[in-house]
Amino acid sequence: MTPSPFLAGLRGRCPQCGKGEMFQSYLKLSERCRACGADFRAADAGDGPAVFVILVVGAIVAPLLFILQALHLPQWFAIGATIAATIGLCLALLPPFKGVLFALQWKHKAREATREDLQ
Repeated sequence: MTPSPFLAGLRGRCPQCGKGEMFQSYLKLSERCRACGADFRAADAGDGPAVFVILVVGAIVAPLLFILQALHLPQWFAIGATIAATIGLCLALLPPFKGVLFALQWKHKAREATREDLQ
């Protein structure tokens, strides 16, 4: 049975079998699943994960900065905490977002169009 693309992506597992690892390193996809042999070379999530992460992180850190400033904390602390939160959240959210988008792309067989597709 094919795993949920959301669960497979969040766990960083193969979208076909749910067992093999999707990532070779931090954000680099493996060429193939070690468990089922699925070929990951044709699929690419592109810039989609970064766009979604920017939107989510921005919605979190913008209010955080306003709250820290409203508490009358030193400006250097408010800006430093906001920058640290931005970097930490971006680094933490990029792999799961990339995994989910890749797994959704895999499930729906989304790929680059070829000349044969256009004829």
